[in-house]
Amino acid sequence: MDRKDELTAAVRFVRRSNQKYIRIRVKPDEVIVSGPSRASERELKNFFEQKKEWVIENLQKLNQRKEQTGALNRFDEGFLLYGGEWVPVDITKNEPRTRITFENGRFKINVSKYEKPDAALFSWIYSNWAVSEIGQRFSEIASQYNFKVGRVTIRNQRTKWGSCSGKGNINLNWRLIKCPRFVQDYIFIHELCHLRHLNHSPEYWALVDSLYPRRAEAERWLKIHGPLAFQDP
Repeated sequence: MDRKDELTAAVRFVRRSNQKYIRIRVKPDEVIVSGPSRASERELKNFFEQKKEWVIENLQKLNQRKEQTGALNRFDEGFLLYGGEWVPVDITKNEPRTRITFENGRFKINVSKYEKPDAALFSWIYSNWAVSEIGQRFSEIASQYNFKVGRVTIRNQRTKWGSCSGKGNINLNWRLIKCPRFVQDYIFIHELCHLRHLNHSPEYWALVDSLYPRRAEAERWLKIHGPLAFQDP
């Protein structure tokens, strides 16, 4: 078999009680074949086999876009994406402890002599610094628009910018720190409005637009630059 025709991602088959039809979701590292609870495993696998050529083609496109996006990351040039801008970062290795500071428009990262200075470590350092920044701004927005929130958690989500549960708990992605302030505020309001409408109904979008008229601009930024913001670090 030609290597370009090989499947390069794991395939997962799932059944969902609220789903009516079989469908496929293609991600760079995983293919999810989901169907209604009544669907048999054989039906799910047959559907996948029928669509396998389409799946491989879309995987190749996703990975190509991922490579192109990775080439835009300027961390190796000495910059971190912060607030939608590339900000200089100075890195010092073999320090007594690992820490990050931001002063006068520059980041400074000290890496402990016990740590391996790779992309995963720098993402971890950056994410820990981002938690308080994002949390504080989110609290300001929630207070400004009189929303009462349950628990707020800043997480390392790989695909979502945020989510809201039926209990009023909100999850936010630490990578929002890489987005411009107006984009951060849009995501905050997007999730806060789910406290009143736990759906994407016309009433929900009317509420979002009434509170945040820059929705289209923010969504456009996320569509263009979002994949870059999900890069490490």
